Amino acid sequence: MSVSQNLPNLAFGYSVPRLLKMLAAGLFLTLLFAAIAFNWLNIKTLTAFQITASYVGLAVCGFATLRVLWRLVSSRQPVLFITRVGLRDTRIADDTISWKSVRDISDWRYRSQIIVVLKLDPLVADRFEVGLLKRIISMMNNAVGAEGVLVNPGGLTIDGETLLETCKQYWKAGRLASTPRPAAQPEPVH
Repeated sequence: MSVSQNLPNLAFGYSVPRLLKMLAAGLFLTLLFAAIAFNWLNIKTLTAFQITASYVGLAVCGFATLRVLWRLVSSRQPVLFITRVGLRDTRIADDTISWKSVRDISDWRYRSQIIVVLKLDPLVADRFEVGLLKRIISMMNNAVGAEGVLVNPGGLTIDGETLLETCKQYWKAGRLASTPRPAAQPEPVH
């Protein structure tokens, strides 16, 4: 039995406690930006730039908070699947990323969060940058140094370090299982 046959299929969904923390932070920031933008505190020294920045912050945080609320309410099934064949993140695409097409796995750290970066073969990577929004996000990720497909464990039941180690373990096992083994040479008869 090979190493890859011993690895179970894994599925990860959203973590309710993590989503509740993200929702609380989002609500706090949204209310803070709303208080500044609409001047609920009657601050006399607000500049036009501060008000404009508050409106932008209100829009971004409001959208992010609504997105977290939607995930909290609607997502009860797993969204990240790791198997012997590959990785499938339904938040990115419905396709499975085969371990054979992954060239390298690394991490990208932003503050205390670890995000897994999969460096794919160029032909496979093009499938995951189809829409305009995905291309813009990919260009922004490349600008900050995260080149590849990003698998974000934020809000999931797995943390970044564990996800990175799990992906590396399955990637190595998948590559070992797919490498051709030399045929056994028959012993010469004397």
